[in-house]
Amino acid sequence: MPPRIHLLSLTAATMILTIMVAQPVLPLYLQERGLPPVEVGLLVGIMSLSIIATELGAMTVSRRLGRRGTILLGSLGGAAAQLWFAFAATRPEWYLSRLLFGAFRGLLWPVLFAEVADATPPGRHGRAFATFWLYFGVGLLAGPWIGGWIADAVNLRAPLVLSAGLALVPLALGGTISARRDAPVSLGAALRALRRRREVVSVWILNALHTTIYGLFSTFLPLYATTQGLSASQIGLLFAAGSATFTAAQLPAGRLLEERPALARLAPIYLARAAAMAAIPLAHTFAGLLALNGLIGIVGAVVPAALSARLAAVTTPAQSVVAMGAHNAAADVGFFVGPVIGGIVADYGLAWPFVITLPIAAGATVLIRTALRQGTSP
Repeated sequence: MPPRIHLLSLTAATMILTIMVAQPVLPLYLQERGLPPVEVGLLVGIMSLSIIATELGAMTVSRRLGRRGTILLGSLGGAAAQLWFAFAATRPEWYLSRLLFGAFRGLLWPVLFAEVADATPPGRHGRAFATFWLYFGVGLLAGPWIGGWIADAVNLRAPLVLSAGLALVPLALGGTISARRDAPVSLGAALRALRRRREVVSVWILNALHTTIYGLFSTFLPLYATTQGLSASQIGLLFAAGSATFTAAQLPAGRLLEERPALARLAPIYLARAAAMAAIPLAHTFAGLLALNGLIGIVGAVVPAALSARLAAVTTPAQSVVAMGAHNAAADVGFFVGPVIGGIVADYGLAWPFVITLPIAAGATVLIRTALRQGTSP
């Protein structure tokens, strides 16, 4: 892989680290302030609403500020919003700061994905995006462990403050991003052109279903784990276990995708991953939960790289920011829907957010099989 792919992937690692140091403690932080499960799910997921809006508009910002300027704006604004959230004391402040954090963070991912797609030699998208997700996985691995440890050592607010500081790290790596200003393109026209391609739409929907499942799992795992007597640092280690197996599987996944780029084999992967999540309420020890998290990470490892690589392979460089923006917006639809529906069903018991991942995964398999029958390879 070109060295620039590694530098762009390192930037991705710092971006996800910003999110993941707070992930294990955010539901606990909100619960500590007396919020019910429905509102915990809403506040966790609401950030994704503003992310969706700015991800779709990232090309407009990139056209004016350039891709590097867009990354700098997203990093600075995200740091300020996260710091505000950490010290907010009222519901309106919590909701507004979460929405602003999402709006600024939404500028980052479409630009970064487009940069990776544009920097990849033809025919190497599978290996390039596996490298990208490998670095991403390192951030997934380190973030929860660091956040959980700091929460136990200091308090539940400390990881949020650290998250705000980490949001500034991409400023130091800004030179990795090209200063390119994307050509003027009608967002509506570009999206309509992409929507006419069934395989592109299939990838977007599969991405939304993938993150809906993860949003259910990641929001309610900390709350369930506390009922089993686990500490914040142990909860961080649960997330780290899944991230470790996810990361370790990325290079083999890249080789697999270069040999077999079609996504037809994802159907059993969606089902197996959801089955492991649905088994979470059957685990009542740290060791049992740790093993299930490791299994979930390795089973689902190929999905993000497969979806990203497929989308990059079937879109042109001129379409890449819009296509990747919509791809990430689809992911954030899932990250919003998952916690919200999880909060609703959690009123009937904390097992339900995990159990309902199974019918959602079944929906993904139906989509894959339907698309295959229609002659596409989603």
